[in-house]
Amino acid sequence: MCLYYVIVVVKDKIGRRRYILLKNEPKIRKLINEIRKIDSWAKIVYYDDNFAILRCRHWYKDDILEILHNNGIKTYRTSGTIKKTKRIMQGIKL
Repeated sequence: MCLYYVIVVVKDKIGRRRYILLKNEPKIRKLINEIRKIDSWAKIVYYDDNFAILRCRHWYKDDILEILHNNGIKTYRTSGTIKKTKRIMQGIKL
């Protein structure tokens, strides 16, 4: 008789990542310190002339979106993968 044990890692303990697609503005770099007070792992993982992608943990996403909106930063979408976020970015016409 064989017994198999399955070990399941719950992502909720370490946190899922969310990628927020937003308009690239100079004030984002000033806001990142305020955002890191909420989520110390938050960081800008990609930026170009028009867009920036901010990575954060999923349970802080709503608080970070509130900070961005209160400071006049336009956000487009939130996704679970950076690949999907970049695809969304390519579909947006400015």
